[in-house]
Order: sequence, then C-alpha cells, then structure tokens
Amino acid sequence: MDNLKELKELFRTTAAVDTSAGQAAYKEFCAAIRTPILQEIKYQSTVRQLFAVEVLEPGSMAVYPVADDFELPVWVLPGLGYAAQNFIEGK
Repeated sequence: MDNLKELKELFRTTAAVDTSAGQAAYKEFCAAIRTPILQEIKYQSTVRQLFAVEVLEPGSMAVYPVADDFELPVWVLPGLGYAAQNFIEGK
C-alpha cells in the first residue's frame, strides 16, 4: 500500500476499533506501516550508532573469546527491540 490517500482513509477507519471493520482496518494499517517503520529504525537507531551490528544466520550463536581477567558484565542485545541480556559462559 503505497498510496498515501488510501493509507489516510484506512487510518480513519481504525477509529471505529470497536467494530469488526475497524479491527480489520487496524490490523491492515499496522501491517502497512510495519515495514517502512522497521526500515527507518534499522538505520536511525541510537543503539546501532553506538555498537557494531553483526547479522547472524538463524539458529547460530554469537560466541566471542573473553580474556580470563575480564570482570565487567557482558551485555548482548539479541535483536532490535528486545531486552538486553547479561551473561558470560566460561570456566
């Protein structure tokens, strides 16, 4: 859905969210804006400006060597929008 006029009309329809037509319009509207918003977040995210992004294959693990005297916690952001996780595995 690239037509702005259609998108505006769909958004107006979402105002009646208490009806089945409004609920359907709400779902369609969310689906229509999801991809453009996620693409913008991908390039404008502050986290992505602070940290290097490494794209992993599905199911693969991010494993990096850590020095034996390393005492600070390690924070991993498993995906954009997910909560950071604090963990270190080792000896």
